[in-house]
Amino acid sequence: MTHQQWGQPQHQEFALPHDLRGPFVREFATQAAYRHRNSQVASVLFYKNGGHSIITVRGAQHHDKPLMGRPTSVCWIARGRHQASFQLELPTHGDRSTFKAGADVNWEVHDFYLAAEKRVVDVERMLRPPLEARLRGLSRRYGLDSAQQVDEAIQDELVSGRWNDFGADLGLTTQVYIRIDLGRAAAEHQAQMVAVEKGSKVQEAMDLAHKARIAANLDDARNLITAGETVQYATLLAQDPGRAREILGVLQEQAREQRKGALDYLTDLISQGVVQRHQIDDQVRALIDYGRTVAGGVFPAGLPQAPTALPVPPMPAAPPSAPA
Repeated sequence: MTHQQWGQPQHQEFALPHDLRGPFVREFATQAAYRHRNSQVASVLFYKNGGHSIITVRGAQHHDKPLMGRPTSVCWIARGRHQASFQLELPTHGDRSTFKAGADVNWEVHDFYLAAEKRVVDVERMLRPPLEARLRGLSRRYGLDSAQQVDEAIQDELVSGRWNDFGADLGLTTQVYIRIDLGRAAAEHQAQMVAVEKGSKVQEAMDLAHKARIAANLDDARNLITAGETVQYATLLAQDPGRAREILGVLQEQAREQRKGALDYLTDLISQGVVQRHQIDDQVRALIDYGRTVAGGVFPAGLPQAPTALPVPPMPAAPPSAPA
C-alpha cells in the first residue's frame, strides 16, 4: 500500500499496518460528497479557497470551509500511538570513537492538518537528524570508558522537559527513549586498551633496537671522526660509489681553498714587510703574481702545494757603537 494513492474507494475496509512508518497514509480525490467512515485515521479535506476540514469518528472541525464547494483532495492521517525504532551512533569525546545506542520514539498526531501539510510519511527519516544533533552535544562530553555516565546524562536530559516540543513542527507529540549499549561500549574500550598496550610494546621494542644500533655504531663513528676528512670521504665513496663525482668535486674545491688561503697569507706577509720578495723562490713568486691577476685560477699542471714553512728573514746589522 503506497502513501499516495488517488481515486481509492471510500467504503473499503482499511486497517493500519503494524509497522507504520509515518502518519501520512494516503491522499486521493473525491468526485462526490465525502463521508468519513474509518476510526483508525483522520481525514483532512482541502478546498480550493485554502480552507480545510478535519474529520474523525468523533466529529468534524472546519476552517474556512466554503458553503457549496467540495474538497479538491483528501488525506488520511493515522490516529493512535505508534513507535519508530532505530539505531544511532553517537560520537565520543574528541570524536575518537562512537557510542552505539538504540532509539525508540513513541509518536502520536496532535495536529492532523500540519501532519498532512508536512507529508510526514516517515517519522524516523524526519526526526533522526534533530535527534542526533541534540544527543551529540551530550555524548561528546564523555569518553568511551564513560558509557554509564553518558547514558545517565541522556536520561536526565530526556526528562528535563526540554524535549516536550520534539516533533511538534511535524504535528506530532513524542516520547523519546535512548539506550546506550553499555556492553558493547565496554568491549570496544577494552579492545582499544589492548591495542594501546600492544602499540606501546611495539614502540618500546623499536626504541630498544634503535638504541642498540646507535651503541653498535658508536665505536665506528668515533674512529671515523678521529681518522680525519680523508678517511671520512673515502668511507662515503665506498658506501655510495655513485657520488664519486660529487665527493671528488668537494675535495678539489677544498684543495683550491686551502691553496688560495696559503697564497693570501703569504701575500699578506709580503705586503706587511715581514717577508721580502727576494726571500721566496721564483716559482712561488710567479704563483703569487698569477693569483693576483686571476683569482681562483689553476695552472694547467695543477697548483703547487703551499709551503709549510717560510725562511726566517735576516736580522739587520746592529749599528756601530759610539766611542766612549
